[in-house]
Amino acid sequence: MKTRAVLLLALVIGGAYAMFDSISAYNEKRFVELLESMDAEFQSLVFSTPPILGSSAETWVIDDEYEVDQLLHFLQDYRVKKLKPEEITLQDDIDEFNIVLKDANGNTITIVVNENLIIQNSMLYYKIVDGPLDGDWIVRFIASNRS
Repeated sequence: MKTRAVLLLALVIGGAYAMFDSISAYNEKRFVELLESMDAEFQSLVFSTPPILGSSAETWVIDDEYEVDQLLHFLQDYRVKKLKPEEITLQDDIDEFNIVLKDANGNTITIVVNENLIIQNSMLYYKIVDGPLDGDWIVRFIASNRS
């Protein structure tokens, strides 16, 4: 009888924790908290621009630690909120300005500039809730890193 009670209590506690964790996953948090949960050391940036008037899209890579830090510093005070699957409305046929942070283990964070969207490892989608992103800063950042 004691064993059943202990197992039932463990099941109830585990279920309550899972519910709490599921609910809190969709709460707002600082961008820095998202980075901390990944435990990744980003080493490079991949810039992608949409095609303009018949020209092809441009993509280039920057492996400068200072530039990675500049972008992370810029994003650190923004707040993000995880999107539920039914809230994700990406249109694959529209090209966007993207900045992708990459680490040595293949972890990525994609910033879809025009959508104010953060995509973690191509699976988890976050909306920037206190945006939009500072467009002037982003344009200067992209221009200074254009190769």
